[in-house]
Amino acid sequence: MKRLLALLAAVAVCVGLTVAPASAERVTGRDGRADVTRTDDDGTSTVAWANFDVVRYAVRYGEHRISAVVRFRSLVPGRDVFAMVYLRPPGRRDDLPPTVAVTAGRGHRAGTSVLIGVERRCRPRHRVDYRRDLVRMSFPARCLGRPRYVDASVLSIGFRSLSRPTYVDIAPGTARDYQRSGSGVDFPTVRVRRG
Repeated sequence: MKRLLALLAAVAVCVGLTVAPASAERVTGRDGRADVTRTDDDGTSTVAWANFDVVRYAVRYGEHRISAVVRFRSLVPGRDVFAMVYLRPPGRRDDLPPTVAVTAGRGHRAGTSVLIGVERRCRPRHRVDYRRDLVRMSFPARCLGRPRYVDASVLSIGFRSLSRPTYVDIAPGTARDYQRSGSGVDFPTVRVRRG
């Protein structure tokens, strides 16, 4: 499971993310429908529909917890889904910032969550709501040292197997748009201030 999460995080880092910054205790946004990028083994990318299509998101930085809600176009029980939120505190410039991730699918409908890239032992919470097409995740703000703000990136990743196509959706935009921009790993997305 750890290898799978590490692989998926590496795929997301390769995609590169850039979104206009904003400031608030709670930031919400919309993402286009049917803008999931499918990348085949030979490196060709096309826009495709998949179970991982993000349509809306909200990131909140409360007094004690940082939380995110990701709404998908359609979450289908039994199909894999992997939702991630990167949270870069001020001054942190490494390639893989702290990340909260939820994965659910065949054989594990309720899903599991993990918090990657933090030194403290912290346990995230999550909930997958198939009826409302939502994935909720949160963790204690102390896990990041309660910085003044975090720059957040929201995305989903999916694949049929390790040797089959990979699907990525970045909110907002598509992975193909970011690859074309040549931005590499350029993270700051939406700025969320501590409430």
